[in-house]
Amino acid sequence: MSGKDAKRELRRQKEAARVAARRTQPPQSIFTGHVIGSLCGIGGVLIVISARPDADELAAAAAASELAAASEGASELPTDAPTPAGSEAPDERPVACGAEAPANAGQPAPPVTEPEQMLEEGADYRAVIETSCGRLAVDLLEDEAPQTVNNFVALAEQGFFDGREIFRNATSIGALQTGSGTDDASFDLGYTIPDELAAAEADGYPPGTLAMANTGQPDSGGSQFFFVYNDRFQLDPTYAVFGRTNARGVAVLEQIGAIPTQAPDDPGNEVPSERVFIESVEIRTG
Repeated sequence: MSGKDAKRELRRQKEAARVAARRTQPPQSIFTGHVIGSLCGIGGVLIVISARPDADELAAAAAASELAAASEGASELPTDAPTPAGSEAPDERPVACGAEAPANAGQPAPPVTEPEQMLEEGADYRAVIETSCGRLAVDLLEDEAPQTVNNFVALAEQGFFDGREIFRNATSIGALQTGSGTDDASFDLGYTIPDELAAAEADGYPPGTLAMANTGQPDSGGSQFFFVYNDRFQLDPTYAVFGRTNARGVAVLEQIGAIPTQAPDDPGNEVPSERVFIESVEIRTG
């Protein structure tokens, strides 16, 4: 076998290994929706919501289709998504809001272990999240979602979220997904945390909500989370709400949410055309 043939064979084996790894790791989902009827097909599930859906319903159905497929082990990212971290080709998208990419952009997050309980009794926890487009001041809901907040605080204090990309803009439901150690939805943290749904059941998901992503199955949250930036998120309360930002934070989220996806006419393509990063997460108590 020539040197070129050997390299091609090695690349083929690596790609086969990556595909096999993706199939064994269920991606994290923002939402699944209530399925009235479904039709299995390549790349997802067609969700039938009504006999004559309007444009918004079709977009939401397409988004739910991505997440329904996720629970069966399919990738959530479209085929023309930016190159995953660790590959040879660089991501040519510009960084949004005139910012620069963090020094560790594109590098996988370090491995972590499931944290012990570390929240101080009676303390009020807050997070200051610096993004490429501005600051998000978040009130963490340690009373309503103590285990979720504990997990978020532990990961933040280890620097897990620093340099992570907001890799998904689900415009049909007004949600921005991030928190993946590899900047794609298939990331597996290595452990899961239980659902804490009290806040979601009480108040739903108004703009400014910080909530956990999941695989579409109960108690499957890990590190990935999403922010709601408008009033289009009307899904069932199956995602743990563990924080809320203020009006200034919502304005930052709206600015990020206004960044078009790579293919605005394709509801299945939710990759932003410009990159937005979480530069740092600082935990404060009071």
